[in-house]
Amino acid sequence: MAATRTFTIAQLTALGVPPDEPDDVEYSDTLLADEHVTTLKYTAQRRCVFRADDDGQAYAVTYEAPLDTGDYEVGDGMPDDHGWYGDVEAVAVEKREITVVRWVPVREGL
Repeated sequence: MAATRTFTIAQLTALGVPPDEPDDVEYSDTLLADEHVTTLKYTAQRRCVFRADDDGQAYAVTYEAPLDTGDYEVGDGMPDDHGWYGDVEAVAVEKREITVVRWVPVREGL
């Protein structure tokens, strides 16, 4: 089972979690990654990886962000506080290279 730690919404906000834009990770020492997880009805679920100031450990939390739909109307589905209610449980994570096997079309002549 993965190690977890509980953060308050105020603590995450002080760390800049979640970023205003996914590209903000590029300019931050605290934010390490911001990844798309899935698309929900009115929001996108994203995963933010950040480093805690006090222990130096990297943690990941999922949150909800508005969909980038341009001029299309998506309704009033954005929850308060990025879908977090009360304290937020974060999972301790580490960066590790992983090999992924996928099914791909056969190339003729092989």
